[in-house]
Formats: sequence, C-alpha cells, structure tokens
Amino acid sequence: MKKRTMIIVGVIAVVCIGIFVLPSLLGGNKKAGSEKKTVSEDLGIEYFDVPDIEQVYINGVIQPEQAEAFAKDSKMTSTPEIKVKNGDVVEPETELFTYEDKEVTKEIEAQNNTLSKLATKKQNIYNKWNRAIDNFNKAKEEERNTTGAAINEQHQAEIDGVDEEILFSNETIADLTTKQFISTKAKFKGRVSIPEVKDENAPVLRLTSDGLYVAGKVNEKDLMKIAVDQKANLSVVSSGTTVTGKISYIDDNPPEAKADQGENTSGEGTMSTYNVKLALDSLGGIKNGYHMQATINIGDNKPIEVPKKAIHEQDGKKYVLVNDFGSVIRRDVQVGEEKEGSMVINSGLESADRIIVSSKKDVKEGDLIEEDNQGSGEAAPAAKE
Repeated sequence: MKKRTMIIVGVIAVVCIGIFVLPSLLGGNKKAGSEKKTVSEDLGIEYFDVPDIEQVYINGVIQPEQAEAFAKDSKMTSTPEIKVKNGDVVEPETELFTYEDKEVTKEIEAQNNTLSKLATKKQNIYNKWNRAIDNFNKAKEEERNTTGAAINEQHQAEIDGVDEEILFSNETIADLTTKQFISTKAKFKGRVSIPEVKDENAPVLRLTSDGLYVAGKVNEKDLMKIAVDQKANLSVVSSGTTVTGKISYIDDNPPEAKADQGENTSGEGTMSTYNVKLALDSLGGIKNGYHMQATINIGDNKPIEVPKKAIHEQDGKKYVLVNDFGSVIRRDVQVGEEKEGSMVINSGLESADRIIVSSKKDVKEGDLIEEDNQGSGEAAPAAKE
C-alpha cells in the first residue's frame, strides 16, 4: 500500500514540474525589450501613396566642370616658385608658378663666357692697332711698307668681325633669357589647391573650377528612355541631401568597345554603359567627389503634392516618414510651392512610396509596423529595383 502511494505522489510531482518548467524551456518566459519591436496594435495610420511611375536611376560622382593638375616637367630641375596661395580663386592668364630651366641657364652662361672672350679679343685688336699706328708714325717715310689708311682698314675689319660675333651672342642670350624661366598660367577661372606633401608624384598644384556636375553612367536598357534637358532629382548618398537638376549631356558611344567575337548577343550578360552628365540647380551641401544618385521620372512629370501635415522638419531639413514594407524610414525631401493643405515635393521621394501622414500614436524612424493593406484596399507596392 505504501509503495502504491509513493508511486502516485511521484507521478503528481513530475506533472507539476512539467507544468512549471516546460514553458520556460520552450521560451514562454522570454525577456521583453529589443531595439526594434513590431507594433501590432491598431495605430490608425493614414497614408499618402506616391504614384507608381517608371523611373531610371543614374549613379554618379560630383566632378568639377574644369580641372587641371600641373605635374612636374622633366625640365623642372629646380624647385618651382609658386606665385599664388592655397585656396586662391584666380582668373585666366594669372601666373601660377615659374621654374628655371637649368639647361638653358648653362647655355646662357656659355654665351656670356663667349662674350668675355670676344671683349678680350676686341681689346687685343685695338692694342695691336695702336701699336701698328705708333710703329708707322715712328718709321721714316722711305721705310714704311704700307699706308696709315691700310693699317686702319685692316684692323677695323678685324674689329667689325668681332662685333658681329658679339652681336650674335647677345641676340642668342636675349632669346635664351625668354626661355630660362618658364611661366605657367591659368587657362580658366578656378580655385588653387597646393598639395601639403611634396613627394615626387605630387603635382605642383591643382586648379579646379567652382562649377560642379554629376558624371554618371546609364546602361543600354535605359539609354533610350532619357534625353538631354530631362529633369532629375538627385541625392547625396552619404548625407541624403537632395537637389534638383537636369541631364546636360548623353554620350552616344560607350567608353570602351565590348563587341568581342565571343560576346553573348542574346540580350543576357553584361550590358554596355554610356556616360551621362547632369547639371545641378544648387550646390548647397555638395562637394567635389561626393557620390550621387539621380532619379529620372519617365512619362508624366506632374509634381507630387503631399499633405502638409506629413512633412516634418529637423535641423533645417524637411523630411517625411515612409512605411517601407513594415519598416519606418526617413526620406529627406526638397519642397517647392505650398498649396492649400499640401506642398509640392521637388525631390527625395521614390515611386510607390507609402508616406505616413498621421497616426493615432507617435510613429518614429526605425519602428517596425505590421502591414495593413486593408486600410487602402490595395496590395502592398511592388519592390523597387
């Protein structure tokens, strides 16, 4: 009897342990708190859906309209004398730097040595001439084998010959002097940049124009969809700064020919790319070397009007919150004309963006929210390329 009782008590103990311990082992006692949590409650979010239009994306880099790096010349055997300062904005024909061509300097020195020798030679002729005249005057008339006029003519001819050599050397020196110091001048208006490190490969200085543009590439699939003067919305990849602009140039030829004999002609594989330039309407927050992404809307370029209450501002930048497939993200935008209850968005939005206009509770960047497609009666927008 006692044995039976002990078995029953043991079974009951095992069941109790299972009731309390198993949920913990199966994760039923998880700790709350994570960096991002999905909000499953009804937030009553009101959306504005950006029209789903075809777009072409162009990635590029900011470059100056004109730039020149002045490399060290092979004749530059001396340290250049820089005539400008780092950061100076110079006009065309401004002297940037000069340097001495020491080979030319050697030729000038050689010509100067020649001049010294010619001067000595000329003086010796005069001395010889004077002695000849003295000897002529001292000699008796019957002992003279020549005339004074003949003596003068002979020595004057020698002086004239030396003078010709002197004239030639002086002309040579004058010509060489113009080549002795080589002056380099600016070909366009630009800003001077002088490298801090003076190594062998560093240029003497660089000159870049203040005007900037975006140098990008477009693939052959999108080439025929775009045109010069087409408007573009551009954003800085690193900061999100947005500006407007337009296509200013499209190259008709790819940078490098890829038409090899074994190339795949079925339409698959690598496509050719073509150089594209985009002009910017504003350079605020833009610097040389920044990476940019341009968005070209194909077809209807009707401006997008977003409800004014959907636009927020922080640190002087305007932005909207977008439900990006359940994740709340921020898009910096450039606004244009203000209308009754709405504002025109010039740049910053993407096709089919779901902009959060309002909600019952605050929604912030980084929140994860459940997709609610029933509110709009539409399916979730397709993924953007």
